[in-house]
Amino acid sequence: MLRLDGATVRFGKRAALDDVDLEVAEHEVVCVLGPSGSGKSTLLRVVAGLQTADAGRVLLDGRDQRGVPVHRRGVGLMFQDHQLFPQRDVGGNVAFGLRMRGVGKAGQARRVAELLEMVGLPGAGRRAISTLSGGEQQRVALARALAPEPKLLMLDEPLGQLDRGLRERLVVELRQLFGRLGTTVLAVTHDQGEAFALADRVVVMRDGR
Repeated sequence: MLRLDGATVRFGKRAALDDVDLEVAEHEVVCVLGPSGSGKSTLLRVVAGLQTADAGRVLLDGRDQRGVPVHRRGVGLMFQDHQLFPQRDVGGNVAFGLRMRGVGKAGQARRVAELLEMVGLPGAGRRAISTLSGGEQQRVALARALAPEPKLLMLDEPLGQLDRGLRERLVVELRQLFGRLGTTVLAVTHDQGEAFALADRVVVMRDGR
């Protein structure tokens, strides 16, 4: 599904990614584990097309992604701080990617209802983002990332801002959800327990390698 060949990103003299090779199989959940500054987020940004690699290749389904814009890669990216739209309600946030793809209003409504049920927020479509707890915002961000049915879902420290009890509960729910959906996932975290609870395979990263 995903292959990186010699992916390299330099910021000045520092290599944020240093000749990285990585493969993620279809339906596999892979977690990249490493400390802050090890290159984990840069790796996700290169796959998503938000950061240009100085060398190497990113292949999705065997196709080189050089020059392919973000919105045509078919990947979903959920950021650590969720980046929800405060001016839109829950349903409007979840439907965002569907609207960008030209899905009609009836199709949007069906998919939003299905996803909110799936992430444990049934009937929450009209709620304002400001009324949500941190865990609820995490669920909305996940539903929004899943809405367009990405072939690869990427998670950047998805549970990093939540307290430990909630993290432990949600990581189990995420694992079950991805197994049920057959989603291909590339996640990054600095939390060893989270990595081993979530992933089929854990990749350790340090100093861009």
